Amino acid sequence: MTQQRARRPMPPLLTGTLLVLAGLFALRQVVSGWRLGASSDLGENGDISVYIGAINYLASGGELYDYPLGGGYGFTYPPFSAIVLRPLTWLAPLTVGRLWLTMCVVVAVVVVGLVVTTRRWPGSMAGRLIVLGLAVGSFLGSVQVQSDLITGQVNLVLALLIILDIGRFVPDRFRGVLVGLAAAVKLTPMVVWGWFVVTRQWRALASSMGTFAACGLLAWAVLPGDSRRFWTDAVFDTSRVGDVELRFNSSVMGALARSGVDGSARSILWLLLGGVLVLLAFWNAERARRVGDDVAAAIILGCAAVVATPIAWPHHQIWLPLAGIVLALRTRWAPRVLGLVVVGFAYLHISITEWSDDHGTGWLFDNVDFAMFVAICAFGLAARPASEEEAPTPERARQRV
Repeated sequence: MTQQRARRPMPPLLTGTLLVLAGLFALRQVVSGWRLGASSDLGENGDISVYIGAINYLASGGELYDYPLGGGYGFTYPPFSAIVLRPLTWLAPLTVGRLWLTMCVVVAVVVVGLVVTTRRWPGSMAGRLIVLGLAVGSFLGSVQVQSDLITGQVNLVLALLIILDIGRFVPDRFRGVLVGLAAAVKLTPMVVWGWFVVTRQWRALASSMGTFAACGLLAWAVLPGDSRRFWTDAVFDTSRVGDVELRFNSSVMGALARSGVDGSARSILWLLLGGVLVLLAFWNAERARRVGDDVAAAIILGCAAVVATPIAWPHHQIWLPLAGIVLALRTRWAPRVLGLVVVGFAYLHISITEWSDDHGTGWLFDNVDFAMFVAICAFGLAARPASEEEAPTPERARQRV
């Protein structure tokens, strides 16, 4: 085996300058992200106001899925989520909104930290801190995360649960539990169950489905009428979460609808194309798991959930900038370039969209996000080891048998 030539370390002055700049960039985006969310008067506006209003409506004797009576978007999550989110009604809406916003910003930083610290490059501590600052700033500045913060959505929290679970930050005997909990709050994480089946991770599947069933039974005991209505009616009504034809719905269903496909043909193509993409994502997630990159596997599965669901708004798409960060931190140049393109597109999304609308090319850029998700599902996140140094250790490989 030939020994690789040692890389010359950066001069201390340059290292210190980059550390300061990366830290300032991250701090700026943390502050601006929080201020952006706060400017929307969270608690009184956005999706979090729907959570609060629906739960208060339920407490006053109404039915959870009848809110709001005057039209608009109602409560779309399983009844268990109403139990979990009940503390949101304990304080004034604006106070709750700002507390929720602060928690989501912290969660976003933690999620990026988990991704960066599991990369094999860069190897030095200073390099990792520089990359961490740049990654935190880019993630919080992306349109996907900003959309989540403005609406007060739950997606960042659910992403953290999935990455902790699939990324093996929890003991193996508890694998699947956090995915089951996330699915009980919002159904899209159920896509991971298919991966558990295809890869024969029976124990994780049983733990995940058992957790989901326990949460569902608890909700049925507390909210029997609403549980019955959700599982027999509301769960099938996609109109409750918006029109599938609207721009920035980056699911297969959305792309087909914008292309003019409708009726039964759209449903059939959605099942066929979505099924193929999900199976490809399962294969690529397993490739990532086999080489020891469990976090990349979690992100690929998150992308699979986006393309498979009928409606995936920007705040559902927070997996895209995370996928870009993973690619940008590969050791080979081609994934790095692709990763920087993905991260840059997510960060400059609003400016690019405004430019494309002004120049009459909005139809093209409305589907760029979808194309990126398709590529991630179809080709993965460069999971193949680039060198022997990146190959999994024998101990790690035995854990995956």
